[in-house]
Amino acid sequence: MRIAGLTALAAGALILPATLAPTASAEVEDITIYAWGSEMPVACDYVGANCTVMARMFGADYALPATLTINGRELDSAERLDYPDRQRSALRGTWRPPAKGTYTIVATQGSSTKTLVLEVTGDAQLGSGSAGFPSGSS
Repeated sequence: MRIAGLTALAAGALILPATLAPTASAEVEDITIYAWGSEMPVACDYVGANCTVMARMFGADYALPATLTINGRELDSAERLDYPDRQRSALRGTWRPPAKGTYTIVATQGSSTKTLVLEVTGDAQLGSGSAGFPSGSS
């Protein structure tokens, strides 16, 4: 009985360090998307909006490769931002919705994935200075 107890104690001592050891981790925290209008962020829900897409990651393995896709296509303009002192990173890029419809934005780092679904419902906005009035004279 005493030998069995010592064997269980020894086995437990071997398992304990493995369970307390830190695990490698990288996790996508969130995805945000917005456009600029009148010097304030506004919804990116109309065709041709100049949108900023950002995915933020954190964890001990924050520097692992990450991807940002829209409807399965990688965002070409994405730039990587690393913050080693905070164990964080981000991917940020610009995108213009080409047409009305549903767009699925996916950020992936390691085994972590986050998804944001965006509905583009508005028509292209008029250029600045037009104030919505037709040009020309009557």
